[in-house]
Amino acid sequence: MMWALLRTADKPAPVKTCWRGDEILVTQGVQLIDRLRARRIDRVTLVHAGEGESPSEVRVALFHTAGRVVLLGTQSGIAGRVLFERQAYWTQRRCIYWVAERSVDWPSIFGAACWPFARPHLPQHCTLTSTAVATLLDRAVPSGPHTWDQRKQHRIERRRPFRGHAIAATPVHAGMVT
Repeated sequence: MMWALLRTADKPAPVKTCWRGDEILVTQGVQLIDRLRARRIDRVTLVHAGEGESPSEVRVALFHTAGRVVLLGTQSGIAGRVLFERQAYWTQRRCIYWVAERSVDWPSIFGAACWPFARPHLPQHCTLTSTAVATLLDRAVPSGPHTWDQRKQHRIERRRPFRGHAIAATPVHAGMVT
């Protein structure tokens, strides 16, 4: 029991994100640790696990600005409160890209994992240089730009048995089925 109390006592406060006006604020506990002006964001790269077919599969978001790239983990609320609640804003900006996690080179930036198939421990907030991001995404093939709603619509279209054809009722002419 005492060991559990000691382990949780030195654990840092979780990183959280929220919108305030035209800014994304990043806090840890009550302390403001970063501020991203939305209009200065050139690109958002969402790294997803699996096929990226649900918001719960987003692992991290990379916010690219002119001078730096900010990595925010999903536990910070970036996927829900910041990206998916502001669909109209991000649709207008056309700057969200998607990358499969299996093509991201995490060990080159965050160190090697103990097990070959283990997920690396990713920070909930960190600033990366553009060189580090280039190394990280070297093998990645981004898809986009599209928001979550647009991605969902593409997924539905891909799964249709007859792509590109609208399925409708058979037309009826003068009481006869043609």
